[in-house]
Amino acid sequence: MTLSETTIELLDFIKQNPNPTLLDSDLLAHTYQNLIDTLIEHNHLYYIESSPIISDYEYDQLFSYLKNIEEIAPHLITSNSPTQSLIGQISEGFAKADHRTPLLSLENSYNAQDLTNRDTRIKKILEKSDQNYSFFYRLEPKFDGISCEIIYQNWLLTQAITRGDGKTWEDITINAKTIKSLPKKLTQPINIRLRGEIMMPKSQLSALNLSRETLGLNSFANTRNAASWSIKLLDSAEVERRNLICFIYDILESDTDQTIKEIWLPTFDLPEKFQHFDNIQSVIDTCLNPELKSFLDEQDFDFDGLVIKITDKNLTDWKNQTSIRTLLGATEHHPRRAIAYKFPAQQIAAKISSIDFQVGRTWILTPVANLEPVNLSGVTISRVSLHNFDFIKEKWILNWDFVRIQRSGEVIPYVLSAIPSRRNGTESEIFPPKLCPSCQTPIISQDIHYYCKNPDCPAQLKEKLLYFVSRDALDIAGFGDSIIQLLIEQNLLNSFADFYSLSKVENQILLRKLPSFWDKKISELISQIELSKTKPLRRLLNALGIPNIWKKTAQDLSTYLAQKKVTNLTSLINELKNTEQLWAIYGIWDKVATDIAAFFSSPKTLDLLYKLENFWLNFSAIKDQTSNTEQNQNSLSFSITGTFPLSRSELANQLISQGYQFDENPLQSTSFMLIGEKAGSKAEKAQKYSIKIYNNREEIVKTFNIKLPAPQNKKTPTPIQWGLF
Repeated sequence: MTLSETTIELLDFIKQNPNPTLLDSDLLAHTYQNLIDTLIEHNHLYYIESSPIISDYEYDQLFSYLKNIEEIAPHLITSNSPTQSLIGQISEGFAKADHRTPLLSLENSYNAQDLTNRDTRIKKILEKSDQNYSFFYRLEPKFDGISCEIIYQNWLLTQAITRGDGKTWEDITINAKTIKSLPKKLTQPINIRLRGEIMMPKSQLSALNLSRETLGLNSFANTRNAASWSIKLLDSAEVERRNLICFIYDILESDTDQTIKEIWLPTFDLPEKFQHFDNIQSVIDTCLNPELKSFLDEQDFDFDGLVIKITDKNLTDWKNQTSIRTLLGATEHHPRRAIAYKFPAQQIAAKISSIDFQVGRTWILTPVANLEPVNLSGVTISRVSLHNFDFIKEKWILNWDFVRIQRSGEVIPYVLSAIPSRRNGTESEIFPPKLCPSCQTPIISQDIHYYCKNPDCPAQLKEKLLYFVSRDALDIAGFGDSIIQLLIEQNLLNSFADFYSLSKVENQILLRKLPSFWDKKISELISQIELSKTKPLRRLLNALGIPNIWKKTAQDLSTYLAQKKVTNLTSLINELKNTEQLWAIYGIWDKVATDIAAFFSSPKTLDLLYKLENFWLNFSAIKDQTSNTEQNQNSLSFSITGTFPLSRSELANQLISQGYQFDENPLQSTSFMLIGEKAGSKAEKAQKYSIKIYNNREEIVKTFNIKLPAPQNKKTPTPIQWGLF
């Protein structure tokens, strides 16, 4: 299943099983692990890819259920749980940076009861303290942007760091200095650490999307995605053209008692009448006040709620406020002195004009509703998934129905329900097709899904190939939807093995005849294909399209195979054909084990695997585990330019096998560069970034234990040129 499908199933499961104490131990453990895997992937999409697919509300449902499980079954808690820390990773191209003061998330609320409960808990904590606290509530807008830490040292803006996991994330200083609203120098020589939000104005998003559409590029769904993408561009001049804004809303550390406004830093305040309140009911009334929501909607910035802060009445400067902060404390995930009230998700009615059935790589047919286009949250929506026929039945959806669509911020459109009151009698029941819309093979019904079991179905082929090269699989950059479709049409791609045949001279000649395939493009694709041969076994297992196998199960299989000391394809097949042994692997259910065994017993699968083996793909689980260990021990990255006596891919593979990470293009975070003869612009870029350079043959061979090809027998030895090779 896709991440979207897994998420919907989990949300439906939570709806049907609101009390996890009623689950048996096995189902509880399985659900817990499924929640962790799903939340981690959503965190990656939100923080790294800047392309979330669920709303904050849906995320919070998953997160809250995870916390409930951990409360009743603490023995299940693992270190990678999102409740233990914010999960994330460093984006490519940016140096790692540390937060001295953790930047935590806020706990979210969606109704009056949440706020009332929080008020009760806060009062109980304060009543138990020895100090006589008198507090009020302060309301601030909740920015829908990119949270960051801004550091000034002795007047000057010296560093900007994205929030990341709250402790460590990306250094974006060079790009932050392009933000015009953020002063490069303060009015006085103070040292201060601040928390702010980087945003893109709505007017700027409209202009940016218009220019991208002109160039044939995808539009950004919202200002947050656009801001996140823009602030991480490697070209600072382009970042400056995006006209980003930064608002400051908190002081983390300072050697002055002055407030943010007194230092002349950019802020965004609510109107005075919406700022301060003595009781929680006034806060609730204000959160629900349409006048305040209208005020925020009219601004040139996106806000997705309000921040409600506990503030001491008797203390005015920020330093003294730390006393109440300390008293209330924080969890690993959020502070207790503040909570976010999230605005309700936006909804709209849309009419279904027709139903399509899409065939995925796992054979499943997914019904998709074509809509009469509607605008929701600034995005035109014309298609929405209906997931499966149980979903259609549950929502009572008919052909040509009006349906209620929800899209909260960056969420993929979701059908909440049909609208029976708007029916006129022309509607009709939605039936599954009898034949596959792609290959006309008879459809098979199983459980809640309908399947096309034709292994040669063209629609399945494309989806399988796209997943094989995707980030979650072998991560072969450069192969998008249009390129793969073109290669299929040209009969150059019919199986996974065909990717590795593209490096053949005759196929490269054919590629050059196709549109958009110039020499540099072909070279980059071939390089990425060659690098994929050394990718860990867990990635290959995930890429193969084994029924019911996704990232987590592929990792479990890889770990199991490492324990069995599997080092080649033959031993791998023997292990994965054994159903009974597979049942013993934690998390592998009976049906999954049967599917795995059937897959590795299929003559067609075996033929494919032997072809991949002939292309020297990695089938060693031991190497997989070793590579992971080495890579954790050595996070250094490298880049290559120029020519060498061995291919660049072979040179890169030798270093990758030692635990180094390969950057196709030198980045500011690249650790070192190997420069051969006829070096190009990459060498200049390495010097610009002050990357350590190796251009001497003896030094490179000795330092990195490079194995050179055996010299050919010649009557006269070829003199060695000065330089690397």
